[in-house]
This record gives sequence, C-alpha cells and structure tokens, in this order.
Amino acid sequence: MHKRRFIWFCNTEYVAEHPDSLAKLRDEIGLTTIMPESHICHTSGFRASVDIAARGPFEDWRTRAHLSPKIKDGIYPAVAGTVGGFDDAPLLKVIEAARAAGLEIWGHIGLWSYGGEVFPEYAMKDVEGNALDMRYLKWGIGLCPSNRMVNEWTCDCLVDVIGRYDIDGFDVDHARFPAPANISSLFACACESCAEEASRLGFDFGRMKEGILNLKNRLRTVHPDDIEAGNAWQQLESCSDGQFQEWLKFRATLLAEWMKVFRDAVRSAAGEEKVFGSDVWPPSIALLGGHDYDLWERGADYLTGGSSAGGVVGWATTVTNLATEWAPFLCEQGNGIDEQAALRLVIEMFGYESFQLPESVQGIQEGPLPVAEMYEHEVKKLKNQVSGSLPLYPPISASGDPARTRKLCEAVAGNDCDGALFTLDPDNAESLKVIREVLKSR
Repeated sequence: MHKRRFIWFCNTEYVAEHPDSLAKLRDEIGLTTIMPESHICHTSGFRASVDIAARGPFEDWRTRAHLSPKIKDGIYPAVAGTVGGFDDAPLLKVIEAARAAGLEIWGHIGLWSYGGEVFPEYAMKDVEGNALDMRYLKWGIGLCPSNRMVNEWTCDCLVDVIGRYDIDGFDVDHARFPAPANISSLFACACESCAEEASRLGFDFGRMKEGILNLKNRLRTVHPDDIEAGNAWQQLESCSDGQFQEWLKFRATLLAEWMKVFRDAVRSAAGEEKVFGSDVWPPSIALLGGHDYDLWERGADYLTGGSSAGGVVGWATTVTNLATEWAPFLCEQGNGIDEQAALRLVIEMFGYESFQLPESVQGIQEGPLPVAEMYEHEVKKLKNQVSGSLPLYPPISASGDPARTRKLCEAVAGNDCDGALFTLDPDNAESLKVIREVLKSR
C-alpha cells in the first residue's frame, strides 16, 4: 500500500567526495533515497538566500563561541532553518550524483530541540520561568516551539530551499522537544508565546501551568513509599491535579500543528508530490518528547527515526538514557530512596523490566545492553500504535557488528515495515550483505 524506500542518512561531504557510493548502494541493497546532512552546518548543506540570511535570527552565531566551543572550529550551532554563509558546492555535487543514479533526495533542516544554549533569547522556559538546566545539555536545550517569528522564518526557509534546489521533499530534524532524559524540558515551554498558542489551540494554559508547577513542587518532597511502579503514571496525574496528560497533549498538538503548516507551505510552493516528514521518538517515550502519532500523521507523509541505537535519539536506548537521569533525580530529593530502587521503578514504569538491565546507573551507561531486543520492542509497538495510513521507515544503524545489524533488519522485516532509514558505511561489505539478505529480497 505504501512506497517502499531504503533511505541513506548520509554525510554530505562524504558523498560529494565518493559519488560512486550511491550507485553501489542502489545495486547492492536497493537504495532508493538519500537524506544528506552536513556535519558542519546541520542541514543538507544549503546556502541561505540573501533575503533569508538578512532576516535570520541566528546570523550572529560566530560571536557566541563562549556558548558553544565548536563554533571556534567553524561548526554551526544546531538551530532552526538555514543560516547564511555556507558553501553549497558539496551538496550540488551530491544532488548531481543522486540524479545520475536515479535516486530520490530529501532535504534536511533542523527545528526546535537544540540551540537554546547558544540563543537563550529564543530558548524554552519552564513553568517557573527558568531556563532549562544546563546539566542536561547533552540531551538538548530546546528553542521555544511557539516563537512565531522563528517558526514563520523557518517556514520561509523551507519554501526558499524547495524552490532553489532539485530535491523531492524534506526529512526535517529536531522536530521535537528535547529528549525526556532532560528532566527540566518536561516542565517547558511555558513562556508567553506558549500561553498564546495554548489559548489558540483550545487549552487552558493557566490551569495546565498551575498543575505542572504543583507536580514539580511535589516531586521535590516525594517519598519512596508513595511511589508504585504499577500506577506511577496515575500518581503523576494526581500530583499535577489532573493536568499532566493535558500538558503532554498540548505540547504534542503544538508541534503537530506547525508541522502541518510547514508541509502545506512546501506543497503550495512546489507541488503536492513533494514529500514531508521527520524522525519521531520511539513509542515508549514519544508523548513525553512531543509526538502523538495520531496528530503527527496530519502533517507528515511517513514515520522514521534518528538512530536504532546509541546517542540522544537511539530508538533502543531512549528509555535507558531517561532512566540514568530520572533515577538520580529521585535520589536527589533526599527522602530515602536508593539508586537501585529508583532505577527499578523507572525501568518498570516504561515496561523494560523483562530486558534484565544493569541495576546501576553506571552499569547502564557502560553496558552492554540488549540493544537489538529493545529496538525490536519499539518497532513492534510502533506498528501496533499507528493507524497504517503512513509508511514506516524505522532507523537502522548498520555500521557496527553485522550480527546485530541482522537482528535490527529482522525486526523491521518481521513487523512488515515499508523500508528503513540507514546509517551505514558503504565499504562495510558484511553489513551490506546482511541488508541484502534480510531486506532487499523482501
């Protein structure tokens, strides 16, 4: 029913230097689509037009090296839209090579979940008016997703890019709240712009804010005897005066509404055939990170992910990442809960107790973890939760152990998904063989 795609989430500069890799992957694994990203500018490598750059809110990033050490090395901050001053010659080579190989091309532009540490004037604020806690920097310090000026400018960036480059659509990145491992982000954003957007979308922002503020305060006095894994979510709802789920629903509605605005603008400018979507959080933590799949389907043409394992957005590890932050947070409240009990509680809350994970934060961080099994768990949940109206292209990290790559591919094939989005090494013959054997023939 859906278009079958094998998508390579590739590095722009690498493919520009190795254009023959596209035809090779087309022939060996059935590659249909590429989604290039430059590690320097965090887009596909687009050159911002003069008009876009002149109106851009992030153009002074080079003066902010004190807020992001990578700026000293010429690495752009991960922000929304397209920032000026980038040379698009590598991307143009990639587009030429992709067309010669008969491949589809999706452009890549970031949105909200990073950049707030470099541009605090556009960053998320929590229900107490505070900036996000910088100890969670590695999980993302997000931009406010309600800032209409930034969002409308980003929309203009998408329209500008689709009009100037020979691409078939977009896989926008960072279309989410920061990872729920960033505890402070769960209480955000609650700025004036978010209050206005909540009212526009039909939510009682004042009531939600009061409830979430009460939840935040009550967590500071939590007692281990008051927490039961079996009804922990109901307890969170009670501590928020019945507003926790409403808060999550508002955040997800906000992001889904803007995604639809972006897609409609792209299609209006370039045609209904243009594809538009993003990676999404895996099912176990999706709503905590701003994704309600039912709402997301209104403004996206497919569902995919960022990575199958590892990093901030690894589908297999988002729950374990979260557990390594939530458990210490519970212990910090100073009411007698120890790390092992806190970790067990969090793991059980998310239904991961069957994976026999390490019983300490250090143990989870150092591993090893049953990555393939946890990934298959999330892919199966995705398949069971969605309506079936959109194609599913789960992420597969195929550059590591071929035996694990085989299990990841089998999880996708076994759940009748419509393809996959790969990160891979074109010269890793063993991994390519696994993909051929498990997926290409199907």
